[in-house]
Amino acid sequence: MNSKRTTRLGIVCTALIALLGTTGIKGCERVTIYELRPESSVSQGCFAPCMCPIALFEGLRGSFVLLERPQPEPSLFRQFTILFVQATLQRGNDFIPIKGSGRYSVGGEFASLQRLEMDLMLGDEPAQHFDSGLVVGGGDFPIIDARISVNGQFCYDTVIDLVAAPIASES
Repeated sequence: MNSKRTTRLGIVCTALIALLGTTGIKGCERVTIYELRPESSVSQGCFAPCMCPIALFEGLRGSFVLLERPQPEPSLFRQFTILFVQATLQRGNDFIPIKGSGRYSVGGEFASLQRLEMDLMLGDEPAQHFDSGLVVGGGDFPIIDARISVNGQFCYDTVIDLVAAPIASES
C-alpha cells in the first residue's frame, strides 16, 4: 500500500476505534475505503408519471468508508455501515459538496439482493434519506452498484447512480 493510502486508512481506523471502541475492528480488517467510479452520476427532475426535464450530472467524485457489522446469529445478508461520505458533484461551474452516512446490505438465498440507504446533505440543503429498496444486485460485491433516490423515482426526485469499489491496495 502506498504511504498516502496507508496514512488515510490509519486515520480512519484511529477515528473508528475512538468512536466505537475496538470491538469488531481488530486491526481494522472489517474497514474498507471505497472510491466512487466515474460512471457514478446524479439525475434530478421528473420521473414517470410526471413530465418535466431531467438533468443528468456526471461529475460525481468522492469516497466513503464501509465497515462490516458482525452479526450475532447466522444471516443470509452481510450488513455494513457507511461512514465518512465525502463527495463532490460538479454542476456546470459549481462544485457541490455531498456528505453523509448510511447502511448497505448484500446477500440472499436464491438471488443476490442488495439494499443501499444513505442520509446525504447535498450542499447547504438539509439531509435527505436516499434508498434503493431491496433490489436484485450485489453479485459483483465488493463492487457496489446501486440506484438510490429520495422518492422512489416517482415524479420530481433526485436519483444517485452510485458505483464504487474498494481503493486498490498496492504492494
